[in-house]
Amino acid sequence: MKKIILIIALFSAFQSVWAQQQTLNSQYMFNRFLINPAVTGNQEYIPIRLTARQQWIGVEEAPSTQSISAHMLLGNKNMGVGGYIFADRFGPETKVGIQASYSYILDINSRKGLKLAFGLAARAFQYKLNYNQLEVMDQDDNLLYQNSESTFVPDADFGVYLYNKKYFVGLSATQLIGMPVEITHTSIRENDMVRHYYLLGGYKFDIADDFQLEPSTIIRATEVTPFSADVNLRAIYQSNYWLGVSYRSSNTIAAMIGAKYKDFVFGYSYDYTLSKMNNHQSGSHEIILGYNFGQKLNKGSSLL
Repeated sequence: MKKIILIIALFSAFQSVWAQQQTLNSQYMFNRFLINPAVTGNQEYIPIRLTARQQWIGVEEAPSTQSISAHMLLGNKNMGVGGYIFADRFGPETKVGIQASYSYILDINSRKGLKLAFGLAARAFQYKLNYNQLEVMDQDDNLLYQNSESTFVPDADFGVYLYNKKYFVGLSATQLIGMPVEITHTSIRENDMVRHYYLLGGYKFDIADDFQLEPSTIIRATEVTPFSADVNLRAIYQSNYWLGVSYRSSNTIAAMIGAKYKDFVFGYSYDYTLSKMNNHQSGSHEIILGYNFGQKLNKGSSLL
């Protein structure tokens, strides 16, 4: 029994360091709602986004993530509500959950369209461990006769977001409660949910009438791991087509491409790892499909 717990603990510790217990997205700048609840209701329309990511192609049971999200500005235009559903799989571990978000929006400068939002989110997910996918050292352990074990984990997020049509900056903290994930009827220290902090920002420069450049960055940190950062640059043509490149401090580069047609949005990214792990996998793929419900054509056009 102890050997199985040790394997689980080591696996969870590896995930905590590498994946930081949170979904990793290369195209986060097109759906900031997933990492900051204060983004809720930041558009006049309802952005619906479906995201699918397959990491480390060629590695068996590598991380795989799917999510669908939507949020909206309420009629008084100083509050927003939204939510998303997600599924995250990595080897024998599976997390399936739901989140509901609320924001309160202050109009800081009407002439410049500058707004400051505060957001709060409540989330819950089911954590499941499939023992059939574990490489067990003790074949006589009674736990082998169980196919899987699961537990329910609640949590909460908080964020602040300052934005207008030209720039944005946000700070958020996720997994505020820090509940332990109890498996095998034992609360393992490495399985405690740790707080994550995100600082993100970007600015859109008008280069020509139909051409813009948008540099952006995000800094990620937890209470138990070193911080990491992404530096991104996106080139936008006619507000409807874009190309982008991103560098992640974990020695990963990503190329991104996307387009908007009427109310529909499409985005694709490919991650290439520069570390030695590149010898064992052939990159990661991520797709975003979106629909801007209620958006007026050619007015307030956005690729968010």
